[in-house]
Amino acid sequence: MKSLLVCLPLLPLALLAEENWHIFMAEDMNAELIRREVQKHLPNTPEQQCEYITLPKECKTPEQARAQARAIECGITALPAAVLTDEHGPFATIPLRKLNPDSLQEARNNKDTSGRHEDAQKHRLEAHLFLLCARVSMEQADDASLATRIEECRKLLAHQHATDEHRQFIGLRLLYPLLMEQYKRGYRQAVAHNPATEAKLLEAIAALESARDINAETPLGKQAFAERERLRAARRKSRQYE
Repeated sequence: MKSLLVCLPLLPLALLAEENWHIFMAEDMNAELIRREVQKHLPNTPEQQCEYITLPKECKTPEQARAQARAIECGITALPAAVLTDEHGPFATIPLRKLNPDSLQEARNNKDTSGRHEDAQKHRLEAHLFLLCARVSMEQADDASLATRIEECRKLLAHQHATDEHRQFIGLRLLYPLLMEQYKRGYRQAVAHNPATEAKLLEAIAALESARDINAETPLGKQAFAERERLRAARRKSRQYE
């Protein structure tokens, strides 16, 4: 153990024991060239682990969506990139073109900054939202799964790092359509409008109005306003035939 400390004075043994690397690349990139570049900078220790993750160009399956969500959770904005993690999760994301001894030392020196936990929470929010969107678009949910997705939407709406833009998007693009789907299924099962379906419709309308009222002047706010007016007109018309 002491020999490692002598050979690598800039990298404390405790740090090396907990540091792992995850290299993200697109599927059309030269994987062998990337591996050779990464190997130049990897600490030469038995504890070191390095995982190479290839991201698909498309996102058409749940597996592809999960791979993309993982990259989002790591805060990746450009490929290829190296993500350094310890026992608490990612602490640095470095584009491969900027990977050098100086950038690595800076990342290690700053790994325990107070903003790290907050950044991780924001990235997890984005990853969760991306994965939820993928599931909604890809999968035909049964009633139980539909209820679970709606609960996910409500949790994301209440997330401490959700911005107004997040909340408008979730309300308009996810929660409102999911609640309307519940309403439609209830209507079909009952073969008529009833107090239960009316309550579900009002719940969906409330989600729509909440998204609109966050800011009616944004593009999403204007779309929510237009949809609310469409519903209002449709309800007025339906009452003429009651």
